[in-house]
Amino acid sequence: MVTTPAQLIARLPVQNRLGEGVLYHQATDSVYWTDIKGGGLYRHSLTDNQTQHFEPPFAISAFGFTDIAGCLVVAFVHALALYWPETGEVQRLHDGESHLPGNRFNDGKVGPDGNFWIGSMVENPQANPAKASASLYRLDTQGELTRAFDGIQISNGLCWSPDARQMYHADSPLGLIRRYRFVDMPEQGQQFVQTEQGASPDGACVDSLGRIWNAQWGGSRVVCYSPSGKPAGQLNLPVSQPTCVALGGKQGNLLFVTSAWDELSDSQRAKEPYAGDLFIFAVDAQALAEPQFKAGALINKQV
Repeated sequence: MVTTPAQLIARLPVQNRLGEGVLYHQATDSVYWTDIKGGGLYRHSLTDNQTQHFEPPFAISAFGFTDIAGCLVVAFVHALALYWPETGEVQRLHDGESHLPGNRFNDGKVGPDGNFWIGSMVENPQANPAKASASLYRLDTQGELTRAFDGIQISNGLCWSPDARQMYHADSPLGLIRRYRFVDMPEQGQQFVQTEQGASPDGACVDSLGRIWNAQWGGSRVVCYSPSGKPAGQLNLPVSQPTCVALGGKQGNLLFVTSAWDELSDSQRAKEPYAGDLFIFAVDAQALAEPQFKAGALINKQV
C-alpha cells in the first residue's frame, strides 16, 4: 500500500487512556476530543497553541457542535445531553440504553441531516439480557431518539459521503466497514471494507474527494480508502492504537489523530511512549465542513 504523504506538525503529550471523538471547530480554529476512560474533554487552540482540559460530570464518548455558542451535544457513556464545557452546565436529553446496563455509548457525530447519530457498544455482556446487542441511533432536534439498526458489537467509524447519499459505519470486532444508502434512515448496507486481522476499524472521517480516512486500532495506522473501497494510502503511526481522525485547520489540510494506551501492558507502553497523545499531520486532503446540531428547540425543554 502506498504511504500517504504527511508531515507531522505537532504532537500534544496528553497521554489519554482512551482518546477519542476528535473534531475540528472552524469558528474558533480549535480541535476538540475526549478521553473516554480518563473522563476528560480537551480543546486545543491552533491559533495560540493552548490546550484546555475540562472535567465533565460523566465521561463523554462522543459529541458534536451545535448552533449555540459554547454548547455541545454529547453522548455521556450512559445518557445524551447538551453540555457547556466552560460553565459545566448540563441539560439531559435522553437516558439512552438504560434497559441494557452492559452497554455504553461509543462513537458518534452530527450527520449532514443535522441530527446527532450515536452508536453503542456491548461492554459487559453478562450484565445484559441474553442475545442483547448494541445499536445505532438518531437523536433529532426535537429530542426524539430513534433506533436505526441493532445487531452491533461495537459501533464505530461513522461518517458520510460529501453528497450525503452514503453513510459509512463500522463494527470494530468484525473488522468490517459497511456502506449504507442514507436518506432519512440508513438502508441497504453492504460490505465496503474488510480490514486485516488485528487492525480493527475505529473512528473515521471523509474528505472533500469522498475518500474515507479510518484509524485502525491495533494496526498502528490510518488508512485512506477511495469511494470504491480501495486502499488509496496509509499513514503509519508510532502508536499501535490510533482511535479517531478528523480533518480541519484553516487550510483544511490538517489530520488530527487521537490514540490510547488502554489495554497495553507495561512493557508495551515502554515501547510506545507516545501512546495516548494527539497527533497533527499536514496531508494532501481537504476537510469538509463539520455539521451543527440545531439545539435551540431543546433548550430548557423538559424530557
